[in-house]
Amino acid sequence: MPQASPNDGGNWGIMGGAFDPIHNGHLILAESAFEANSLDGVLFIPSYNPPHRSLKPIADFEDRVKMIELAIGGNSRYCLSRLEENIGGPGYTLAIIKHLKNNYSNTNWFLILGADNIAIFDSWYKPEEIIKQVKIIVGGRPGYNKEYEKSIWRNKIERFDMIQTDVSSTTIRQLIKDNNSIEGLLPDSIGKFIQDKGLYK
Repeated sequence: MPQASPNDGGNWGIMGGAFDPIHNGHLILAESAFEANSLDGVLFIPSYNPPHRSLKPIADFEDRVKMIELAIGGNSRYCLSRLEENIGGPGYTLAIIKHLKNNYSNTNWFLILGADNIAIFDSWYKPEEIIKQVKIIVGGRPGYNKEYEKSIWRNKIERFDMIQTDVSSTTIRQLIKDNNSIEGLLPDSIGKFIQDKGLYK
């Protein structure tokens, strides 16, 4: 099957984040969004210059790009974009969305979020403008359904169900630092890459 591309138009999801590292929770969220919203593809955009200091990635950009390539390789539904590397300035979600809309005018964009993001959506740069620009779709995640229900944005976003998973990049990094197993939390190819590169020690 040929690789899908937003150049072809249709409905595309946006998966942004540090992916430090990408893990099974990210992949389940992407697949659930794809299935629940009849998307034509999902674009993975690793952060390059996050606007918040607390979000600064630990692994460098090239290593995080490689891990995404390993995670989505062979899946014709998924594409990797290095957009944030070239966009200039802080990597605000709004700037990324506007760039995508300007460059792919025939594509309908859906911003894919985990329910945990809704709890902090108010702190994002111009959240009300983001909602005007794209359709926001939110997948469930353990412990955060109440945050979704309380959100002032609840009537302006759509929620979809996903297999419940309680894995995070933070947890994985801590497990590695403590010399504990990360088996089953991310694809084996990424685990080997992390081990070979000595990441997160």
